[in-house]
Amino acid sequence: PEEAPRSAFLKSQAMRAMRASFLLAALASAQEVCRDGTCKKPNSGNTLLQFGARTAHLAVAVRESCAAFGEWPQLDGVSCGGCQALVETATYNRCDEYCESFGHRCVAAAEELDETCQVKETFGCDEAILGTSDMLCTCERQACYAGLGGVAEEEGEELGALAEASAGKCKKACDDEEECESFTYCPSWKKCFLKDKSLTSATPIKINKDCKSFYKAKCEDVPTTGTKEGFVLKLVSYNLYWWNAFDQKSWKSDGVIKNIRNTLRPDSIGLQECDEPGQIARRTGTLERASEFQGAQGVMVKKGIFTKSQSGSRDLQATGKWGPRYTTWVKLTDKASGKSFWHFNTHWCVHSQGNRICNEEVRYGGAKNMLATIQEIAKDDPVVITGDFNAERNEKGPNHFLDNGFKLAVNSWVDFIFYSPHWELLSQGKGSMAGSDHHPVFAELRLK
Repeated sequence: PEEAPRSAFLKSQAMRAMRASFLLAALASAQEVCRDGTCKKPNSGNTLLQFGARTAHLAVAVRESCAAFGEWPQLDGVSCGGCQALVETATYNRCDEYCESFGHRCVAAAEELDETCQVKETFGCDEAILGTSDMLCTCERQACYAGLGGVAEEEGEELGALAEASAGKCKKACDDEEECESFTYCPSWKKCFLKDKSLTSATPIKINKDCKSFYKAKCEDVPTTGTKEGFVLKLVSYNLYWWNAFDQKSWKSDGVIKNIRNTLRPDSIGLQECDEPGQIARRTGTLERASEFQGAQGVMVKKGIFTKSQSGSRDLQATGKWGPRYTTWVKLTDKASGKSFWHFNTHWCVHSQGNRICNEEVRYGGAKNMLATIQEIAKDDPVVITGDFNAERNEKGPNHFLDNGFKLAVNSWVDFIFYSPHWELLSQGKGSMAGSDHHPVFAELRLK
């Protein structure tokens, strides 16, 4: 009995891949090719493709759901209709990453033939398409989900389960599964269960601990304050080792950039030793500057998902060998949920030189000044803190935040993430150095 859901899940994945390949071939044969505003019909193909094109157009008519091509980033001058376009691979070489960069999900991926909508070779959405300057990506808007106050009495058949899950990961898994219409998410177990049953706001529910059912719904029917699981933030802190990885041995910077863009994928990231935030924005293609940068540190965020306001910086009066140390901050409002919070970032002193003394007491003084700044600026609002504190876990500086109401999300060596009691910690960890001399640390937090 336990094998039945898995078999059905694997079978549906295989069928989905076959349908995606067929759809790409049909679209290449039948749709108009538009370059620089001029459209023409391609030459007629064989009977199979002509038949496939007719059926593909029916599918596209049902599932056409994407932003206007003018809003797609990094197009290579060719749009194929049906939410498919030729895009440059300079920043992304996987269609899933490309589609996610502007709030969509990948439906199909391929290498194009001679910069047209014709398919040379099909790929999985999560496969890298290498050795070419262009790729064909079919992107759809992410589905919207509404939540129930408990678990649906009739959940339907299980299509698969996800461990170490967040609500966001459950949504993505349901988006990626062709037959998924809803899922049950249990935060305390960090698990979700994909279901094939369509639900509505009137679906009867039962109470099972903190588990709740979520279902696909029209976006206009989902409250703007977000679904009942709350706003979830992917937060990262990363010291980039700029003088070495971007200057003396600049080849290392490729690893740092790919780590941010392809692996860490932050919603908001606190950077230290970042001399040129503009270069990070340009090379990742996914981030934009959010706060002031002082002392080569500040906050960047994923493009387009936040409204930014009230950015600033302050000298912590804890100067060491390398000059003044600061905290920088920005107030961010999630566009989808309307939820707001403050992100503070910092990089504390490490060495002494002459009368510029840096030690635990100096860092502790900086911690007290930083906490006072946070209390003054953010007041009782939700707060997250990222930074290279140049202090280990047992020092007075980091513990000053814990002694004053903040919680520790993650710590690796001297890198920390703290959060105010407004948040619930869903997951945390440390990533690969990838060319830096620090492991990035990350946390997934849900705003209560």
